[in-house]
Amino acid sequence: MPHIIIEHSNNLNDSVDLQKLVVDTQEALATQGVEKARIKSRAIPLAHYVVGDKGQDGAMVHITLLLLEGRDDVLKKQYSTAIYEEVTKAVKVFDGACAVTLEVRDMAAATYIL
Repeated sequence: MPHIIIEHSNNLNDSVDLQKLVVDTQEALATQGVEKARIKSRAIPLAHYVVGDKGQDGAMVHITLLLLEGRDDVLKKQYSTAIYEEVTKAVKVFDGACAVTLEVRDMAAATYIL
């Protein structure tokens, strides 16, 4: 049921192995006790973006972690930290010039259909 959505500027395509990043973030979440068979992960390249004052010369990654409601903030922080660490390792080639952000969102169990 968890979803990891990695949106990224398309200028990362040549420098970051994005398929490996998708696998690594899924593994990172699984190591935190989430059943791997239930995790859905994907990366979405963005052709149109502006990153701060660097415009399209800037690089960015934004991760959204979607979880069914009911987990406390401590557990959400644990999950998100593990994923964030994998992403920051993957973009280290940009030497701190790639903005990485992550947010956790709750999905309503009553309206999430498996």
